[in-house]
Amino acid sequence: MFDFVIHTEQDLERAVREAGILPLFRNAVPGWSVEEHAAPETWFTDQEGVWEWKGPVIRGTGCAYGKFLGGKAVFISREWFPDFANWRRDGYDFDARFEDELASYQDKYLFELTDSMAPVLSRDLKKAGGYGKNGRKGFDTCMNRLQAQGYLLISDFVYARDRFGQKYGWGIAQYSTPERFMGQAFTDHVYERQPAASYARILAHVQSLAPDCDRQTIERYLQRGTESARGTGTAQNWLVPSNPKYYDVVRAFEEEEVILWKQGSDRMQVGDIVYLYVGAPYSAILYRCEILETDIPYYGREAHVNIRKMIRIRRLRVYPRDRWTLQEMKKYDVVSVRSARSCPLKLAEALTV
Repeated sequence: MFDFVIHTEQDLERAVREAGILPLFRNAVPGWSVEEHAAPETWFTDQEGVWEWKGPVIRGTGCAYGKFLGGKAVFISREWFPDFANWRRDGYDFDARFEDELASYQDKYLFELTDSMAPVLSRDLKKAGGYGKNGRKGFDTCMNRLQAQGYLLISDFVYARDRFGQKYGWGIAQYSTPERFMGQAFTDHVYERQPAASYARILAHVQSLAPDCDRQTIERYLQRGTESARGTGTAQNWLVPSNPKYYDVVRAFEEEEVILWKQGSDRMQVGDIVYLYVGAPYSAILYRCEILETDIPYYGREAHVNIRKMIRIRRLRVYPRDRWTLQEMKKYDVVSVRSARSCPLKLAEALTV
């Protein structure tokens, strides 16, 4: 795809300009990601690299950035984003989508709040909207869905600075609507084609970027999450183990509703359901959780577990400790939970009763 390796911020900007549509992480389409072209020292190490360059590249190119494909981050240039939004919006502006009962009141509330405050930092948006432990719920789920639909994007990342002017901590996402961020470059072109025509252009473009990849694989990846983006998708269910010797998840969930957890599979998506099986002395499924965010980089080192990425999960339900024991799970053909795995349909159905 590229004849160069991404060593600098300028290289990343060049890659975004040349590709037009460029996922951040490795995916089903070989070679079509920043991860596969980034020099090792720039890919989530202790020195400045790709993670820190996202904001400058957004500012330098004016591109859209957000969780656009399968709940994963993607750079999309100003030239290509109108087609992407037209396809994902299915030709609807947000008011029309809501009037046709294709959007929820929760999405409408958050979209209109973001539009009125844009550009706005995520922390300020949560505060203004009353989201929090004792307030409104579903912030991350709604924001991810609105990005997947092409109604919202990340327009920058802002970092805290110490008294010496040095950046520290995680960059805070700044959100906007494409209409406000891109102006006429977006509004003049977003609905100029039929949504199907926009999708056909995107498909042909990605095929040109990855000529050795078969069309079916590309289409499957592009379409992944489109049902969820329209609010009609079904979540995948996961069984995930927890070892109390290394992490006290019971205490963590007593103190917080949302926690970080090891990402056990690259196939995990926002909206998926995680059933946490907690080992001895419990040896039972104790929690039903929803994935709010995936692919969160992890820089620490643990002696007993290899962690590359994290997910953010929210506790939805707590089960009695004697209800879903391993002995009970064996009735549903589950004899052990040693790593993240799909939850059998019959067990998932029983767990929702």
